[in-house]
Amino acid sequence: MKKIFPIAGLISMTLLGACKKSFLEVPPQGNALTINNLYNKTGVQQLLIGAYHDLTGIDVKSTWWGTSGTSWVYGDITSGDAYLGGAAGSPPHQVPDCFNIENYQPLATSGFLDDKWTAVYDGVARANSVILAASHATDMTDAEKNEAIGEARFLRGHFHFEAKEMWNNVPYVDENTVNFNALTNTADIWPQIEADFQFGYANMNEKQPLAGQANKWAAACYLAKAYMFEHKFADAKALLATIIAQGTNAQGVKYALTPNYHDNFDVGTENNSESVLQINFSVDDSSLPNNSNLGETGVSPVGYGSFADVTYGYWKQPSFSLVNAFKTDANGLPLMDAGGNDLSNTDNMKNDDGIPSATAFVPYQGNVDPRLDWTVGRRGVPYLDWGVDAGQDWVADQSFGGPYLNIKNMFTSAEQGVGFGGIISEYYYVGNSAVNYNIIRYADVLLWAAEAEVEVGSLDQARTYVNMVRQRALSGSQVPIDNTSGSPSANYKIGLYTAFADQNFARNAVRYERRLEFGMEGHRFFDLVRWGIADTYLNSFLQTEKTRNVGSVLSSASFTKNKNEYFPIPQQEIILDPHLKQNPGYN
Repeated sequence: MKKIFPIAGLISMTLLGACKKSFLEVPPQGNALTINNLYNKTGVQQLLIGAYHDLTGIDVKSTWWGTSGTSWVYGDITSGDAYLGGAAGSPPHQVPDCFNIENYQPLATSGFLDDKWTAVYDGVARANSVILAASHATDMTDAEKNEAIGEARFLRGHFHFEAKEMWNNVPYVDENTVNFNALTNTADIWPQIEADFQFGYANMNEKQPLAGQANKWAAACYLAKAYMFEHKFADAKALLATIIAQGTNAQGVKYALTPNYHDNFDVGTENNSESVLQINFSVDDSSLPNNSNLGETGVSPVGYGSFADVTYGYWKQPSFSLVNAFKTDANGLPLMDAGGNDLSNTDNMKNDDGIPSATAFVPYQGNVDPRLDWTVGRRGVPYLDWGVDAGQDWVADQSFGGPYLNIKNMFTSAEQGVGFGGIISEYYYVGNSAVNYNIIRYADVLLWAAEAEVEVGSLDQARTYVNMVRQRALSGSQVPIDNTSGSPSANYKIGLYTAFADQNFARNAVRYERRLEFGMEGHRFFDLVRWGIADTYLNSFLQTEKTRNVGSVLSSASFTKNKNEYFPIPQQEIILDPHLKQNPGYN
């Protein structure tokens, strides 16, 4: 058994769960917590485990995709890196939430958004329960209390961060909040988020007893992430330099990139030197499927082997644009002009769009970054260890999602029974993966540091950080190998930057590298927003996509500046608390 916390059956979810009447309510002092004898060291640990569970986003009120901590609905299909996929007349096209989100037409009445709000603030409530219990525990030393409260505040910071990047104008709720129907969302909550991460950094242990448990350096990394979103580049630069020099994971191993890129997405190599904060999943226990990665359920290929009986179609499919971005020039560098502008999307990499699986096909022969085939399943390249390459039969409907498949956070054939739980009849599709999800990994740290150096430091140092990430992809062991021939599966060529001509080129190069390194990991849309380029980038993307096979799916899509950067505050929450104000542009 590979995971840290026995999530199911911990404590009553009625004690900790959110509800529609008062979605943020924490049991008051002297009431439920005392009755259940949780004001002690054991109770604090139980409550802390419950708070960690909410990193998944999956609870009794979840909508799986809509509340998932992997955030692909909000961060990938909105970003130009992925299409929703599936097929006409099959879920979730029967339920418009995902489709509307993909087309930048989210509704304040969306069940997805309301459930996501509830899930995030349920996490806040659970973290606050830990703080209350630890503060009143009589069998804990001050140091033990501060460590537990530090972890809880770290988790509270994470959940508020999720709310902030989703909606921007959100309430901050601490353990002393009493009137949950009079919260406001007009004040900027970045200072409180920072304070939670700073407390965690100061009080959490450097080394933790359980794999996957957050440590002080995870809090430092999350604080640096907050600085990046706030454009506090000088603060971020200094903190990130400290993390790079001294930071360790929760097992005390110094942060470092893993030798192989795919180690970050494989059941057997999780919680490694690159792991800063992961959502830990499991399928090899009695709680199946509740401890598994239900947020990625339904994004498995269809029509082959163990996938042949899948009822639901394939979701979260990589876009033409993302795949094109992995093309490289004769020097192994991305296809950019002298100003750092992306030239890769002018024509599509050769693919099997519209070509039946039984028809002979020769894949793209040009140079590609090897991370492509650890990120995307494509015709002509074996799909992990499943024995064959992906083809048209593996895609539910190419006109809805294009010809490509997701690989990241996908289990291997060898991991059946450990990496995934097979076909679960209750849910009618393959999934329930045990592959962990990286909320933050060390590659984030290096590329945030590169960004900060571009803005307030040294272009040469920024280049050094970018090349560290690219160097890992240069490794011979990083090249995907054809299962039959034993040779590289494609013409892999990736090079290092020798210089950044100017700040503008450097800025674009770092942003390009984040796209390549973190493709399909749920971060891209939020990056575009924090960079202030979402409107220009996405409308340009849409103009091109509407000429492609998936164009009908995006025919009504248009990104509206000063509106679509954030999602509408759920109408149900405004009804419950009239003090909440709707975001600009939404009724």
